[in-house]
Amino acid sequence: MAEDQLRLSPAWGASPQDGTELAPLISLDAALEQSCLRRGISRDAFLRELLSDLHHQRLIPLLLMLPRHWRQQHASLPEHLRRLGSLLENNLVSPLLLATLADDLQHMLPALSETSGLMALERWCSREICLSGGLTQDLPQTLEALWSMAADTQEQAPEALKKSPGALAKISAISGVLSWSNQGLPNLQAEPERQRNRVMAQILNALGSNRLNSTGSASEPFRFEAANSGRQLLEHLSELGWQCRARIRTSVASFGLGASTSIGDQLLQVPLAVPYRTGLLNADGEEIHALMPHCSLEMELQPPENSSLLLQYYQGVEGLNGWAALNELQRPWQNDRSNGTVNYPANDISGEQLGETLDLCELMGAVHNSEAQFSHLHMGGYGALGFCIDSTALLEQAITGKTHLFPLTLGDLWRQRLQRQLQQLLSTGLQVTDNSVNRYRQSLEQLPQDLFHNGQSRSEAQRRLTASQPKHSPFTLVRALNGEFSAEG
Repeated sequence: MAEDQLRLSPAWGASPQDGTELAPLISLDAALEQSCLRRGISRDAFLRELLSDLHHQRLIPLLLMLPRHWRQQHASLPEHLRRLGSLLENNLVSPLLLATLADDLQHMLPALSETSGLMALERWCSREICLSGGLTQDLPQTLEALWSMAADTQEQAPEALKKSPGALAKISAISGVLSWSNQGLPNLQAEPERQRNRVMAQILNALGSNRLNSTGSASEPFRFEAANSGRQLLEHLSELGWQCRARIRTSVASFGLGASTSIGDQLLQVPLAVPYRTGLLNADGEEIHALMPHCSLEMELQPPENSSLLLQYYQGVEGLNGWAALNELQRPWQNDRSNGTVNYPANDISGEQLGETLDLCELMGAVHNSEAQFSHLHMGGYGALGFCIDSTALLEQAITGKTHLFPLTLGDLWRQRLQRQLQQLLSTGLQVTDNSVNRYRQSLEQLPQDLFHNGQSRSEAQRRLTASQPKHSPFTLVRALNGEFSAEG
């Protein structure tokens, strides 16, 4: 297996949009080697220290990101993950392995307690939000209150943004050599704007929860600007002159992780990604490798004045299926919306189609979060009920009758359980249209699976593979993949 899966291209930086003045890059392999040499410790000891205090939710993506010769070292893993670690240390992840992990981790991990924190459905239905600084407030019910809530938010000093000890924070600055966060990069939006994004995301989730016959302790439907659904809110915003659109979005996944290091006075960024085997062969008969994408439905709500509200819908590691803020650092190698590192493979969604899309998001939120809650699934059913890729593809399939995304791993067992959960919710008064129900059911039946392919499905899978990769990237793997399929075309 090649050791350069995450090798950086020397051509990166030729365009001003690459942002190398803001963010000069170093590969993860080079950063690890540099850190190891500067600390004077072995890889074995370094890896044990690195993984000694990581919770499983962060451990698995980091294991997948490490170069192979770093993964092939003994590490002190939690007992329930040691077999998983031995499986991953010598191999790249594949769609088949992803599907197996998604299903089996629900059984491998310790039983989930009902009192172990907020469950998926509770998160989705919540009419409160924890703001910056740890303050919990009721959701606002008017635009004026939304703007007022965020108006007094101040930018936090870098010291205030550091995580409390534990988990990644314990190793976030190993002797000042390697930091497991992106140091020195600006946010795309100021803190008040990011706060509005967070609040609006939960407003949309709470509006979606009105679809359920019961929303826990709440006796009245949640309303925002007198609207009790996402579609009604969009119609109201349009009447006020707002421009509203959504797009299927795909970029290189880093699972919320970042890394940076320094050489002398220069701060370098470490782009992270998960290489994987696709199960497809190229023209030379070799298996194609690609980088795992992060996918979502990106929605932009642009008022006549002020900056946009930026949101994304997906099944996330945050523990629910629903809306989240699209609050990003300016990482030009991964999430720039204009330089090709974020790919938008489908047409924009607006108008009546956007209203139908929000109806489907609310239906899916009700079904997926209910299944996660009632079956006591870890991480809100992340993986078992689909990764971010599957949830976005399921939505796109329901909207347009096809999808651009790869790899899709949502298994038939979980599709059956989602169908069953839908039927149960309908029998208890789920407030959805027949059109949304039919689209969702058809999407569950028709959404492709990328575990195995034959002659009929292979070319379509290759089309979705290339559509899911960035058009511009510092990773040679992405550049080679794009060049290979361009040559074939």
